[in-house]
Amino acid sequence: MSIKTEERELKCAVCRKTSAQTVVTEFDRDTSVPDLDMRPDEPHRSYIKYWVSKCPHCGYCNVSIDIPALFTREYLESANYNKFDDSLSGKFRKMALVCEKNKVYAEALKACLYAAWVHDDMNEDDEAAECRRAAIKIYDSHKAVLSDDPDIVLLCADIIRRSGDFNRVVREYKGKFWGSGLLSVIAAYEAELAEKGDAGCHKADEVPGVTVK
Repeated sequence: MSIKTEERELKCAVCRKTSAQTVVTEFDRDTSVPDLDMRPDEPHRSYIKYWVSKCPHCGYCNVSIDIPALFTREYLESANYNKFDDSLSGKFRKMALVCEKNKVYAEALKACLYAAWVHDDMNEDDEAAECRRAAIKIYDSHKAVLSDDPDIVLLCADIIRRSGDFNRVVREYKGKFWGSGLLSVIAAYEAELAEKGDAGCHKADEVPGVTVK
């Protein structure tokens, strides 16, 4: 068993209508070596399609449609929300918007990153980079909150590098101590990759001196 799902009737927190949604009920522990942006290897990386749900009645996209929202249905009908389609990547971008509205900024950032992963799998580098730039825009817009989380700050090093902004990675991460030896080593490796102009995907176990268990 890698993953088990079931169909459940859930009530949308926005429009209050019910719909059948696929819910993950069981999954095996992930023992793979993740990418530097924490994306797991297979088979777990294929579960991404279960990380976002959409209400078929109003279009609300979130981890689960029964998560309360700090906005009304009118926002879901806005041009800003509907500039994204209902592809998997588009649903993640919509999820990022509602998470930002709900003031869960780390989840908004990660939703943009998940959208980038979808484009990575389709070898759509420009679209993936655009999603990563959207993630960094969220980080910059809410830095007062997000900069208190060293894991998010370090995650952004990889997002910024893979978006192609090498100078920023070197400027913000090279030679700085990040509260622990491990985080500092990873940050230094990100800066080293950036200095080489490397925007590629790298595994966590490629970091010198880091053992991934």
